[in-house]
Amino acid sequence: MIKPVYVFSGFLDSGKTQAIKETLYNPRFNEGESSLILVFEQGDVEYDEKFLKFTNSQVLYMDSIKDLTIEKQKEIDKKYRGIERIFIELNGMEDDNILYETGFISDWELAQTLTTIDASKFNLYLANMRQFLYNHVVNAEVVILNRSDGCDKRYLRNNLKSINQYVELIYEDKDGNVSNKIEDELFDVSKDLDISDMDYGLWFMDAVDNPDKYDRKNISIKVKYAGTIDDEQNVLIMGRKAMVCCANDITDIALPCIGLNEKQIDKNKYYQLTGVGHVVENDEGMRICALNVRSFKEAEAPKDELVTFN
Repeated sequence: MIKPVYVFSGFLDSGKTQAIKETLYNPRFNEGESSLILVFEQGDVEYDEKFLKFTNSQVLYMDSIKDLTIEKQKEIDKKYRGIERIFIELNGMEDDNILYETGFISDWELAQTLTTIDASKFNLYLANMRQFLYNHVVNAEVVILNRSDGCDKRYLRNNLKSINQYVELIYEDKDGNVSNKIEDELFDVSKDLDISDMDYGLWFMDAVDNPDKYDRKNISIKVKYAGTIDDEQNVLIMGRKAMVCCANDITDIALPCIGLNEKQIDKNKYYQLTGVGHVVENDEGMRICALNVRSFKEAEAPKDELVTFN
């Protein structure tokens, strides 16, 4: 029998245990199925006997992600033979990638990866634990930002989307109420958009979240070569670079630019592109914003070539 595996990641006291308990208490998710919770970090919230009995769950505490080898998984699978699904609560100060590099036995199938973040401590994580923050977010399908009352949600979103462009973000207040609405509109699409060097990161992340907003809109941006698309003769990937983890971890935040080819540009120079936004589907079937280029010219490099999200 295939057992779905749900992975919960995040720093200590970020809400991982609470998120697992709320999931298993939810009658829409739990109709009596038996669950095993593998715990690699113990916080203030515990899996008490009342909870385990009510949700038909068992808990197994382990010391390190490194201990969850394929052999150990087989041993657990044999010992807990009647278990129908598995929850994994990772240690916030271990590298999540260890789990994914190890992989799962054939009877275990990754169903969802979720990360919890205490939004009130986000700047602390960003300043002092950037590598661990990156590891938690880059593998996540969903990030729950709890205690987000009074936080700049757009700032949180832009920094997290720079790590994982396709992650779904959920904002919760201190009482657990969900509020995903971001009130302010940074870019007025009722007029032509000339995106400044300082605003490129903000604009790009807005275009990731709201590609239709920029469809058929006049846009001017300063970018440089970032790559090509297989089998596309007159499309280049153009954009800028952002530091998403540390000085050694730089990524392109870039978009398809239709109407350009490699013979027309110097890959080491910046160009001011003017064109019209156009929504296309990428290889994963997601709608993204592209630019139909009408004109381009060489441009000076931005004063700060690394994108920021302030």
